[in-house]
Amino acid sequence: MSAIEWRKQLAVGHPTIDQDHKDLIEYLNELDIALNAENFVPAHIAKVIIKLLEYTRQHFQREERIMEKVHFTMIESHKKQHVEAVKAISDMAKFFAKEPTRANAKRVYVFIADWLVDHIIMEDMQIAPFLRGVWL
Repeated sequence: MSAIEWRKQLAVGHPTIDQDHKDLIEYLNELDIALNAENFVPAHIAKVIIKLLEYTRQHFQREERIMEKVHFTMIESHKKQHVEAVKAISDMAKFFAKEPTRANAKRVYVFIADWLVDHIIMEDMQIAPFLRGVWL
């Protein structure tokens, strides 16, 4: 695995959303570093996963409030994707807690990394036209 780098193609054009995405990438990179450490420490991995899950929930709440304020027309399907992502991450975190192996932690990392980048590019970019010039 390698670190994910923020790039301007991931910016949706809203400072709060973009900063949240940068922070999520930073937490993912923290998880990547912990996974690739010579000494695998499940308790540290669990703390990073929990922090990532909690921040993801907070980010989704902030993003959804912004979507409501700009009258984003596809908000319901977007919210559904958020609920499904939180459930999937939560389920994987619980599985890791039961079986704290490096392989299970890597599954969490790969899912979140793939989902996050895909979601930003494919879904969050649809919000951009509604955000133009609006800094809520």
